[in-house]
Amino acid sequence: MTPSAEIVLLNGKVPAADGHHTALAVAGGTVVATGGDREIMRLVVPDTTVLDCSGHRVIPGIVDAHCHVLAAATTSLRVDCRPAATPDIESIIAALREDATSQNGWIRGYGYDDSPTGLGRHLHRKDLDRVSTTRPVRVDHRSGHACALNSRALATVGIDRETSDPSGGVIVRDADGEPTGLLLEMSDRLRDRTAGSEGACRKAIKESLSNYGGRMLAYGVTAVTDAGPSNGLDRWRYFQEATGDGTLPLRVTMMVGWNRVEEMRAAGLGYGATASAGMLSVGHAKVMLTASTGQLRPDPSHLSEMVAHAHELGFPVAIHAVERDVIVAAALAIGDARAVKAGEFGRPLDRIEHCAECPPDVLELVAQSGAIVVPNPGFLHYDGERYVHTVAPDLVPHLYPVGALVARGIPTVLGSDAPVVEPNPWASMAAAVSRKSLGGVDLGGVGVRSVAEALSLHSGGWRIAPGVPADLAVVEPDPLAISAAELPAVHAVATILAGQLAWRDG
Repeated sequence: MTPSAEIVLLNGKVPAADGHHTALAVAGGTVVATGGDREIMRLVVPDTTVLDCSGHRVIPGIVDAHCHVLAAATTSLRVDCRPAATPDIESIIAALREDATSQNGWIRGYGYDDSPTGLGRHLHRKDLDRVSTTRPVRVDHRSGHACALNSRALATVGIDRETSDPSGGVIVRDADGEPTGLLLEMSDRLRDRTAGSEGACRKAIKESLSNYGGRMLAYGVTAVTDAGPSNGLDRWRYFQEATGDGTLPLRVTMMVGWNRVEEMRAAGLGYGATASAGMLSVGHAKVMLTASTGQLRPDPSHLSEMVAHAHELGFPVAIHAVERDVIVAAALAIGDARAVKAGEFGRPLDRIEHCAECPPDVLELVAQSGAIVVPNPGFLHYDGERYVHTVAPDLVPHLYPVGALVARGIPTVLGSDAPVVEPNPWASMAAAVSRKSLGGVDLGGVGVRSVAEALSLHSGGWRIAPGVPADLAVVEPDPLAISAAELPAVHAVATILAGQLAWRDG
């Protein structure tokens, strides 16, 4: 017997095997029935919340399969140094100086771009010394893999000409051996050295986290995967608090930094463990594989050992891989591990994150690896013009090749990588279909076949049917009735999370 409904949606477009229904009912956190308005109205009782969808499309909740939740949330607490806001060094300095008049402690900026379509060079400590010589200044690069510090900040974190490069990181130096202020792959070290200053901002961070959750619900996003490479037990406890008290109104899967897996296991938290009534779960072990410092780190043999060790502890891996050679190394390591474990059926699939530079020969290795791929086509939308100026022309059609991945039968889900770009999933879907930038530049290559297919990739393949979790969004305009170019304007009218009305427009 179908239970009485807690929430009923009427007068909508609800996908069904035979086309679409107009209504659905929710109870106990799940969809309990779909059908016509009159049929579903029979489940309404005095306490039922009834929503008139006014003919709008109802979709499964969108899943952002790769983002950085705290970093994205806290951008509101930092100075916007992206080219659109601060197109040159003088405007960056002016914006940071203005922020310095109303804050104490660290002066933080984000999003500067050294490419020809940005500043044309990296920020130098002498640039940032013009902001302040008495307060530490840090500006993060748009990629999240580099940052620039002023002289005071370098001293605060204990970096001078005698400091050796840490494992996996680079302190960029001038011809005289002095640090220029540019640091590569050193976020973990800086996080440890500045933990006290971040703790002082806890209240502001909590507020920005709540705002971020609301912003995602307004897009129709109900679930995110935080891909932080330094996530561990401390971050788990923070997410547990934020999802448990409603500060962060989203389902969160937290990846675990590879070097933090053992501490999670020691605390009884293995892959798939949950908290906050199922709103928080433990995800893959995150492995950073980069060539941004000029060489592959870790080297292939060490990478294979890392993958094997994670598997021994019961964790599938998610390997950060952007450049062509890095993707090859990731695919080979995952493929070798899969061959060794070929007799283990049902083991969760490993993932390759980003998979940015993926021409056909690399794509074939990825297919053979058996990995899930998590590309970020939103980069094509927001950064397409930059790629045209900075990437070899023959490689541009193969950047974030969602259509080619799907056509080859490779399991694919989409993520934003926010805050590197805006977390608008509809912009991501637009680029997955059209392979065009925000400015209309056609990047070539193969797009996915339809908006419906792109939506499936961005909702984890979920469907709307009795028995499935009631993570839903009512959206306008109808994404299945407009062109790809119009998709970025789609937004939620109402969003239901775990069977509760979590957000409503207005």
